[in-house]
Amino acid sequence: MENIWVLFFLFSVYSFIGWLTESIVCSIPEHKFINRGFLNGPFCPIYGAGGILVTVTLMPFQNHLILLYTASVFITTLVEYLTGAILEKLFHTKYWDYSHRRCNLHGRICLGNSLAFGVMCVVGVRCVYPALMSLLDYIPQNGLMTIDAVLVVYFLFDTAITVNAVYQLNGKLDELQQILNEIKQRASLNELRQRASLAKEETVESIRLAFSGLLDEDAKSRFTALFEQMDKLESTSKRIQRRLLDAFPTMTSIQNNESLQRLKRSITERAQRITRR
Repeated sequence: MENIWVLFFLFSVYSFIGWLTESIVCSIPEHKFINRGFLNGPFCPIYGAGGILVTVTLMPFQNHLILLYTASVFITTLVEYLTGAILEKLFHTKYWDYSHRRCNLHGRICLGNSLAFGVMCVVGVRCVYPALMSLLDYIPQNGLMTIDAVLVVYFLFDTAITVNAVYQLNGKLDELQQILNEIKQRASLNELRQRASLAKEETVESIRLAFSGLLDEDAKSRFTALFEQMDKLESTSKRIQRRLLDAFPTMTSIQNNESLQRLKRSITERAQRITRR
């Protein structure tokens, strides 16, 4: 068993390799750089956790290729499933969704990814791990402890910033969803519902179009205020929140998915307008 300093160093390197791999794979089809992962910096801790578990438990079987691969698939799949479930429980958000892929379980894991993780782990155990251990031979213990200490501070700082941004985003989604619900509720209490229903689908947009013909000034004033609040919330978002939405394109909110999808669409439309200028 390696000491805690070595394990944390390996965790950090595996996290970086996972971030780099995901960012490359996701950026190529989009023709733009996508900073993948939950954290802002170049680390995906889920890969670090999976890598450490595989390294610690499967090193004795590094020469047994089939067993190493099979066990790696199981361990990394379990890590991904549990991570997805924990994030959903903590933040009421599904950050990735494989429901559209074959052989998936609750959208949190899918066979294709699990098989790919198995390959990565075999390469990690048989190639990356020995190379890293050789590198560590040249780093004195005090130097390793210093590197790890800096990384610990970084991880804590990045995690705190990211979690705070997620809670702020969830608060914005709550507020936006309340506005959307009130718009629909008020529309159902007057002639707006009938006017909006003339469209193929009764949406907030169809209600906005019908709203201009209202004769009730009090209702018109309230609708104006609601739409102004809605537009303000949809048009303002922090960079870190936009990065999260960009990093997880299949993200869905368990409680406020309508407002989340509207926010994502608004951000995409603003980005397209800027690109066309």
